[in-house]
Amino acid sequence: MVDPQPQDNQIKFLLSDFNTRLRDLDERNKLIRERVLLLGKNLISSRQDIEENLREIKRENQTIKQDVEKIKKVSNSLLTEFNKFVKREEIGLIERMLKDFQPLEFMRKKDVEELINKEIKSVKPIS
Repeated sequence: MVDPQPQDNQIKFLLSDFNTRLRDLDERNKLIRERVLLLGKNLISSRQDIEENLREIKRENQTIKQDVEKIKKVSNSLLTEFNKFVKREEIGLIERMLKDFQPLEFMRKKDVEELINKEIKSVKPIS
């Protein structure tokens, strides 16, 4: 007959080995589960950060668009105003005209009358 003792030892050894491997697998499974949870949390927080950054970029982009529109309006109004300014050639023409007329030497009608009256009074009548 076969001795049951070595077979029992062999079965115990196999069961113990199986139990050890099962615990190792459970531990690995637990570590993998923790890593997956940690990755999930990191992914969620990264996604939230990215979404917040994207919202901020959209707000800044909208502000920049508004600023560009304001700049366009101002530049257009400046361009229309520049067309209304007197050109250098026109100023030169007006300058020459003023030199020809010499408006400072013109007299008002009142000044001429006063000058005539003054001259009349200064001239002595011949009698």
